Parts: sequence; C-alpha cells; structure tokens
Amino acid sequence: MALCKFAFFSLLSLAFASPFSVSHAATDSPVYEHASDGKLLLGEKEWVKVDTIGVVAKARVDTGATTSSISAVDIKPFERDGKKWVKFRLSHDNKESDVLESRVVRTVRIIQSSAEGYDRRYVVALPITIGDVTEKTEFTLRDRHHLNFPVLLGRTYLKGTALVDVSRKFVQPKPNATR
Repeated sequence: MALCKFAFFSLLSLAFASPFSVSHAATDSPVYEHASDGKLLLGEKEWVKVDTIGVVAKARVDTGATTSSISAVDIKPFERDGKKWVKFRLSHDNKESDVLESRVVRTVRIIQSSAEGYDRRYVVALPITIGDVTEKTEFTLRDRHHLNFPVLLGRTYLKGTALVDVSRKFVQPKPNATR
C-alpha cells in the first residue's frame, strides 16, 4: 500500500513538473512583450507581417535609419486624380507579390555612407503587424534582394511605438501569414 501511494505521488509530481504536462499545453497562445509604458519591446531583428499581402518577413531594426525600407521591384510612378502614385511588387528571396499600387507620401533623397552620390526613393504607407501591434508606417521602396533582410525598420516607425533592446533578437512571436 505504501509503495502504491509513493508511485501515485511520484506520477502526480512528474505530471506537474513536466514541461509537457496538461497545464502547459493550454498556454500555446503567443506572449507579447511590452515595456512598462505599454510600448512594444523589439530586438535587433523581428518578424513583420506586411498586412497588405499577408506575408511575414524578417526585419532588421535600425535606430540609425530615419525611414523604414521595404524590398520592392518594378517600381513605376504614375498619376491618379492629380496625385503621385506608384506601382510596385514586393520582392525578396526570389519571391514576388502581385502588383501593388499606393499613393506616394513623399520622395526622399537617400545618402549612403557606402556609396557616392545619392538616390531618390518613393515613400509609401503600408500597414504592418509586429507582435500584437498593427500600425501603418512609411517605407521607402528599394530593391533589397542583395541584403539579408527584406524589411528595415527605422525611427519613424519606432517613435512612440516601440523600444529596442539590441542585445535581443525576435522578442515578439512570429505572426501567421495569411497567404
């Protein structure tokens, strides 16, 4: 009888101590990290869902960049109702979206330390989701196929939305793609 009680309590303690116990199985919902002021906590790299097309991509968080950037090809400006618009495809790792159209928010002049001269880029506003936060933010359109990250998040997105801990990576859970 004593051996039976010991076996029962041993089995019971294993069930509660095991990481695969029933009590842990029900907590599969994502955990979103926020600072005490409610801002989203980000690492130097994060998963970003581009809501317009439902695609999830890796993003590099760059506090030195003013404007965010997204990998785009076939960038063609046009006019609609007297306003500047642009057609483009989001592209990275030999994958391309359908043609997207967006109103041009502004055009920026980018000076890069690694190259001479400057580059003019169109800026568009696209909704993105990181963790449990969905925000519309401005992106310059640029072919980033030669870079490791199709998305770069700059200060314009971070300001008022997120805090960055550069010692961490992928703080927020990877969102689900919808396509």
